[in-house]
Amino acid sequence: MLRTTLEFIQKELEAYIVEREQDPAHYSNGHVVDLKSIVSPGGEVNLDDNFHITIMLVGLEEERREGKRPRYVEKEDKRILKLNPPVELDLFILFVAHQSNYETALRDLSGVISFFQSNSVFDEQRFPSLNSTVLDAENKPWRLIEKLIFNLYSLSFEQQNNLWAMLGSKYIPSVVYKMKMLTVFDTRSKEKISRITEIDLAEK
Repeated sequence: MLRTTLEFIQKELEAYIVEREQDPAHYSNGHVVDLKSIVSPGGEVNLDDNFHITIMLVGLEEERREGKRPRYVEKEDKRILKLNPPVELDLFILFVAHQSNYETALRDLSGVISFFQSNSVFDEQRFPSLNSTVLDAENKPWRLIEKLIFNLYSLSFEQQNNLWAMLGSKYIPSVVYKMKMLTVFDTRSKEKISRITEIDLAEK
């Protein structure tokens, strides 16, 4: 599901920027938004100058709240399955604009902010391609995404310093978004619930 989410955002953001810039010589599909860790396994900063923006997951936490209840689903063979509530995750996603030309990097960063300003919520009703990269969805439903919600996440100077120190680099024009991700139910539950066939209201 994490891969599904970030691949979707990569493609949608790239299509938006290509359309926005109208400059095929410098902004063409497949050469605008990269999805990878900006730090190599050896610890070096790993940015590809052939791209304008790199997306990287820098944090993840589960959102726990009261009122989440299991769901009961009737199968074709009349069995009743008890399904756990869907997972609700908050992802912290870093968007780095790393073109060597500073003015270009700032324009690219503005494109990212503009994209999420106009598209803060993603679901299959508005974006039919949300789960297009999921293969064998019937047997692997945990890869499917129900909804994505984006909010700009403001970092203090101290938090920015800590983030870039962790990445082993000096600050590069960038922005962090906090993304709430709702997944679909995993329908492979093995917990079966007996169907109620008779209610005895007689007093004993």
